[in-house]
Amino acid sequence: MTAIINGVLSGSAYALIAVGFVMIYKGSRIFNLAHGEIGAFGLFIAWYLHNHKVPVLIAFVAGVVVATLVAIIVERTLVRRLVDRSPLAAVASTLGVAFVLAYYEFLQFGVNIKTFPPPFGTFSFNIGNLTVTSSRIMLLVFAAATAAGLAVFLKRTKFGLEVTAAVSDKTLARLSGIRVNRTRMFVWALGGATSGIAAILIASVNTFTPLSTTLVLIRGLTAALLGGLTSITGAFVGGIAIGVVEALVTAHTTVQGADYTAVFVVLLVALLLRPQGIFGGSEA
Repeated sequence: MTAIINGVLSGSAYALIAVGFVMIYKGSRIFNLAHGEIGAFGLFIAWYLHNHKVPVLIAFVAGVVVATLVAIIVERTLVRRLVDRSPLAAVASTLGVAFVLAYYEFLQFGVNIKTFPPPFGTFSFNIGNLTVTSSRIMLLVFAAATAAGLAVFLKRTKFGLEVTAAVSDKTLARLSGIRVNRTRMFVWALGGATSGIAAILIASVNTFTPLSTTLVLIRGLTAALLGGLTSITGAFVGGIAIGVVEALVTAHTTVQGADYTAVFVVLLVALLLRPQGIFGGSEA
């Protein structure tokens, strides 16, 4: 039971990353390979500011804002220009952005192990031999609230329905008065914000380096594939599932890397049985 609780808490980090990734895909049909590095860049900005005596909460907000702005810039300068001519080129451009951001992080901030304090205070309690901290609770709360909020937004609000319509048929959407570019920019901004929040909250749980953030963010993308690229609910469930698998494997073996391997085995089996993902085809 302790391993499962630990897995749910760890999986909430992957879930939050996956939810933002799926939001971008649902709103633009672009596989944003820079999603993780955009969040990591916001994290390093937050760390830099806090390291220069900026209060932790202000640094947190600034990091999220920077991640949001970077996502908007990528959408406006690259994706918007390429998506109608060549969606593949648009995806490739996001990979280029990911490499540029990762290189800048290594160059500017170094490879030394770094820490970031919990933005919302510190408390902890024990469940058996498991210590649950405030940062892990906040990750779970943010992930669940973000998944629920975005699902409701897309299905129940006028602007959310416009986002869905703009992706389904751009020409008809434009004839109906929907500003397709605006809706796409908005979902990229939301994706950037969730990526920034996820990266900073994850960093407040563990130490981090440019490499460690990349590994965590890969798990988030894996969660999105497992849950289904068109389902916010699937992204959340996929993240939790990956966290639980990792925790159970870690609890029952000491083989290094077994947890990471198990995640991809589960993903491959799931995709073989259901190629569209667990919740693939669902609009929530």
